[in-house]
Amino acid sequence: MLLRKRPALAGLSLLAALAACHDREPLGPGPEPGLPVNLALLQCDVVVASGRVSCSSTPNTGGAQGLIVGSQGTHVFLEATNHQFVAGDNVFSIDVTVQNLLAQALGTTDGTTLDSLGVRVFFYQEPMASDGSGRSVSVVNHTGTAFFTSAGQKYFQYDQILGENQTSDPATWEFAVDPLLTTFRFQVFVAAAVQFPDGYIDVTPPADTVTEGGTVPFVPQVRNAVGDPLPDQSVTWSTSDSAIATVDPQGIVTAVAPGAAVITATQGSRSGSAALAVCPGLAVGEAYVVADLNATPSLCLAQGEYTVVPVNTSDADTIPLGVTGAGITPVAGDPTPVRMPAGGPLLDAPRPQPDHAFERRLRQTERRELGGRVPAAGGGRRDGPRYAITPGLPAVGALMSLNVETDFACSTPDTRTGRVMAVGTHVIVMADTTNPAGGLTAADYQALADSFDQRIYLTLTGVFGTPSDRDGNGRVIAFYTRAVNELTPPGSGAYVGGFFFARDLYPASSCPSSNVGEMFYMLAADPSGVVNGNARDVDFVKRVTLPTLAHELEHLLNASRRMWVNPSWNGQFEETWLDEGLAHVAEELMFYQGAGLAPGADLDAADLFDAAVQDAFFKYAESNFGRLRQWLLAPESDGPFEGNDDGLATRGSTWAFLRYAADRRGGAQSAFWSSLLNTGNTGVANLQAVLGTDPRPWFRDFSAAMYADNAFGAVSPPASYTQPSWNFRDLYSNLDYIPGAGCSCAYELADRNPANGVAESFVLIPGGGSAYLRMGVSAGAFAGVTVRSGSVPPPGTVRLVVIRRK
Repeated sequence: MLLRKRPALAGLSLLAALAACHDREPLGPGPEPGLPVNLALLQCDVVVASGRVSCSSTPNTGGAQGLIVGSQGTHVFLEATNHQFVAGDNVFSIDVTVQNLLAQALGTTDGTTLDSLGVRVFFYQEPMASDGSGRSVSVVNHTGTAFFTSAGQKYFQYDQILGENQTSDPATWEFAVDPLLTTFRFQVFVAAAVQFPDGYIDVTPPADTVTEGGTVPFVPQVRNAVGDPLPDQSVTWSTSDSAIATVDPQGIVTAVAPGAAVITATQGSRSGSAALAVCPGLAVGEAYVVADLNATPSLCLAQGEYTVVPVNTSDADTIPLGVTGAGITPVAGDPTPVRMPAGGPLLDAPRPQPDHAFERRLRQTERRELGGRVPAAGGGRRDGPRYAITPGLPAVGALMSLNVETDFACSTPDTRTGRVMAVGTHVIVMADTTNPAGGLTAADYQALADSFDQRIYLTLTGVFGTPSDRDGNGRVIAFYTRAVNELTPPGSGAYVGGFFFARDLYPASSCPSSNVGEMFYMLAADPSGVVNGNARDVDFVKRVTLPTLAHELEHLLNASRRMWVNPSWNGQFEETWLDEGLAHVAEELMFYQGAGLAPGADLDAADLFDAAVQDAFFKYAESNFGRLRQWLLAPESDGPFEGNDDGLATRGSTWAFLRYAADRRGGAQSAFWSSLLNTGNTGVANLQAVLGTDPRPWFRDFSAAMYADNAFGAVSPPASYTQPSWNFRDLYSNLDYIPGAGCSCAYELADRNPANGVAESFVLIPGGGSAYLRMGVSAGAFAGVTVRSGSVPPPGTVRLVVIRRK
């Protein structure tokens, strides 16, 4: 992670003396820039016949200006190979390479861009005979001439940036020689632009990574352009971000907060820097949030075990991610999706599951066909021909013709006759006259009406408000009809327990097949499986009826109050995920009512050993756990606010998030639920208005809480990463979701365990898709974690939180 940075100073040149020979003879560096110097020349002698090139240092008293250095083999190294002499043409040639031995690059003023002059080797002294003969010798293929230390000096140009220890491509130098010439000599230097012609400062910390709160002494070394130490080592220190790291006049750096800061030493025009990475200093159970993963896609971790949780808070974008840990070790053990000790027997018998796909199709039909049909709130009259519900309060035994069609909202009605079986304070219970034999009795219907009146209606309307009254009977209708049974095909393992259809709230003038009243459609008992071969005995129907009524009452309240009670109707139904989540909250509220408990008690399996509490749990709450389990198994593939999706995993995670949000928000929870329902806002905008803050960080924190809550024994994570109402880990360890395989006894939150240095790749679904990556860091070590989406940093909608496990 160490980064050394030296400032770019363009427009100056470094002249380095060197010789085209193999000998490495050290010469001393030149003086400071801009002063007259004595050049330490390299005189090179060439034996034409053998091609041998030998060099020796020769002092010179030239008065050149600029940074002049010598030292073949110390600062630069020229090497001549592949000599040839073509006798007929009298041409002697050698291939010459230039190696840069300086700590800064040659041929560039910024470290990356090639200077237009490249790297030039120029002749300080032209070739001349050295055998005393005075015979002629001259350079014939030079690149050009220029002023270096005097006018008209010939040079060869290498158009390459030469980094430290980098060697150029060879260039062929040709000399025209007298055929009788035996030896000749020349003197050369290298001229090249450099990034730091005035020198620079090496800043070397003993460590480039530290945990927040730690200190690191930074050590400066002031050097001239060729890297030699200068006598004056005094510097001034500064930091790029004092919120991350501060530095005192002696170069002692204090790590303040996680991130990266650049510490810079300055002396006149010289400067140098080094980056310091600051790792979160987390205790077990604590968490660190990356504020902007797009701007800072990397972080470091100190020794310990961690779970890294990226969350996709985009409403619409599926985001591929690759998470790479450098310096990490594998981890194992709790908390992870493994079997955990059970606190006691709490096993649920296998049973058919609700068919949520049907309800999703129904909600889509509502939005597709009904959105533009309703007049403004308060403006709808009970005008036009009514299709079905007789206005006013009916008597037991009265018949009505009701439309049960679900494929079309306002056309092609499917008429069934319903008989009034019970009239309660808030509900009218009706039964299809063609229901299969052996179903619910009149006493059963009355008992259901009593339960609805005394528990469900009072509990939920006390939170959400009362429904509209389009049919003038002051009640809602629960129509038990075989039409609901017909929605489940033969042999299906799922069932439709009932539904609400918003078309029945529309006036007949805008929706001709509306029943024009507040009603539900409920599953009929069918002990013999007359309808599609799917047997539904009386006990089964009784068991699923009450949670279904609670669930569908929320839908009816949400739609009817938007359309006819609240003044802000804009033709927008609530988004499916939030409407369904609130309906599952309604079921949970019925659990608390039936169990005599309240939210915020961190309920675990031991709290459910009481028979009445356990009955309420399996009647109203356990289905939410079953749905949430689907999210636990694949949290990357679903999220709590996934558009208009309402699959099992989305429903479960939406319910759990709403429970988390209500607990975290504090105050009167009934006001929270009421505000979400009694509004014209929808979806995330609805949540934001009620919470008074952007809910996306809450979605991130919720995902972290699903890992951290009750995960660390006696250690409690910060409140934002807890689930105050439910001890999910303990409860799931006592619930059986694998029929026939014994107790699954597991909190099955899917995780990943990436290998060191290997990108762990996955895709996060929009709407809160989350991943859990477990990483270890050895004692005394540090690790770096980098998150990418393809080849670039992830968008800002990906939020990241890191939780320390050990």
